[in-house]
Order: sequence, then structure tokens, then C-alpha cells
Amino acid sequence: MSIYNLVYSSCAQLNPDNAVDLAMIDDILAIARQRNAAVDVTGALLFTEGKFVQALEGDRTAVRATYARIAADPRHDNVEILSSQFSDRRRFKQWSMAFVGDNEALRDRFGDSPLAALGKKPAGDALLDFMLELARSSDETLAAS
Repeated sequence: MSIYNLVYSSCAQLNPDNAVDLAMIDDILAIARQRNAAVDVTGALLFTEGKFVQALEGDRTAVRATYARIAADPRHDNVEILSSQFSDRRRFKQWSMAFVGDNEALRDRFGDSPLAALGKKPAGDALLDFMLELARSSDETLAAS
């Protein structure tokens, strides 16, 4: 079975104090996990530096519908597809939506700008593997705490 992968980035809509409302991120995750499980979409969400990078995978129709909802969501600005492709396997099968937040382990590994580790314009398998590495290391950090 062929799995469709899509990775996008967006800027988080900031509140008047130019801060991100952490409750907003919790809300995004709760809804994403529920909706994704219902349509067999899996993936990972990275939030750092006021930006989201999210990998989605599953049936093409379900992934594209999920992305369309996100692109129309006013909590996201400047939504841009970084990569879309078909793959022979799921990378995020254990997560309806893994989350990697702006944490000490992420900064220890990638410095003050984790998004710079993505390079100029990564795509395809390299971008998916980077997101998977982040999701796994985030799980390991949570398990250790």
C-alpha cells in the first residue's frame, strides 16, 4: 500500500504580546490527534521559534483534507508545503500526532535555531527522516523525565 506524505510549515498566529498561547498548541494537538485517528492519518508536529513544521501521512485524500483544514485555520499564517510524495511505509505509525516542542533537549542538539538544522529547503525522505528523529528524541526525553 502506498502512503502519501506531506510536510508543511507555517507561522503561528501570535497574541498581542507576540507570544504563543501554549493552550492554543494543546488545543491544536488534542483536535489533531482525535481527527487523525478517525481517518488513519499519522504524523508529527514540531513547534519552535514561533513556527510549526508538521508531517502528515496516510491516504492521499485524508492527508490533503487535513492539510486543507490547517491551511484555512486562522492560527496558522504563511502556510507552505515543503514536501509531498508517496512512500512505501509509514514513519509515524505509533503517533496520531507526535509533538516536539521548544525544549532544552532540542536546543542542546540543534542550538538556538533548530529550524536551521533543516537547511535551506529540505524535501522528501530527508525531511521526513528529520521529523521522525525529532519525534523519537522527544519521546525519549519524556520517558526519561
